[in-house]
Amino acid sequence: MLIDSAVRATKGNLKDTQALVKAMRKADFDSIRGRFTYNVNHHPIQDFYLLQAVKSPGPDGAEMRILQKAFEKHKDAYSQDCKMKW
Repeated sequence: MLIDSAVRATKGNLKDTQALVKAMRKADFDSIRGRFTYNVNHHPIQDFYLLQAVKSPGPDGAEMRILQKAFEKHKDAYSQDCKMKW
């Protein structure tokens, strides 16, 4: 979905790599994990949820239920050590 959003934002111009990168950094799509941004090391800053698998009458026989938000705007533990910069 991220790549698709960048291709749409650049109207399919895959030769303009700078525009593709800029569009990907925006992360302008409906993520199943909610909105997120990127940290300096290009890993997402995002929310994480504690889920529980439960039986359901649906075709798969199971579904995931959110129990609670485990982390809000979580950054990976090594971002401060990364030499990569935007």
